[in-house]
Amino acid sequence: MEKIKSILDKLLSCVCAGLLAFMTLLTVYQVTMRYVFKSPSTMSEDILSYSFVWVSLLGTALVFGQKDHMRLTFFSDKVKGRGQIVLAIFSELLILAVAVSVFLFGGKAFMGVGALQLSPTLNINMDWVYMILPVSGILIAAYSVINTIQSIQEFNGSGKEELQ
Repeated sequence: MEKIKSILDKLLSCVCAGLLAFMTLLTVYQVTMRYVFKSPSTMSEDILSYSFVWVSLLGTALVFGQKDHMRLTFFSDKVKGRGQIVLAIFSELLILAVAVSVFLFGGKAFMGVGALQLSPTLNINMDWVYMILPVSGILIAAYSVINTIQSIQEFNGSGKEELQ
């Protein structure tokens, strides 16, 4: 499980870094065209907007996978031993439920609507843009399952002493 997570982490990190580098270059191009040549590019604005959505959702999946998201530790600080593993599993299952229902199923429905729409400047179906919703849902769900398994493994490896 650790190897799969490591590969997924590296892949998502590279994709996010690549998208951010691309967005930086595109922003420089856009600013140059607008202020130096007085000829703004509407295509670059749309590409930047769509890239921002993609990098945000892919970054969200990566952050959930690394457990670096914001969380309230009020309850987890108060419980020890078996209660911690129950709380960790409950949290991951809640994340899994949201990822599957909102991102995966909701995103697929959104893609259906996007298939009927065309981007005005890029002339592409919007379902290509909205595809990131189910993709990020799958990634978050996969990370949630991996995190759950790792929590159980960590508890089984180190938590037995705390119960006795």
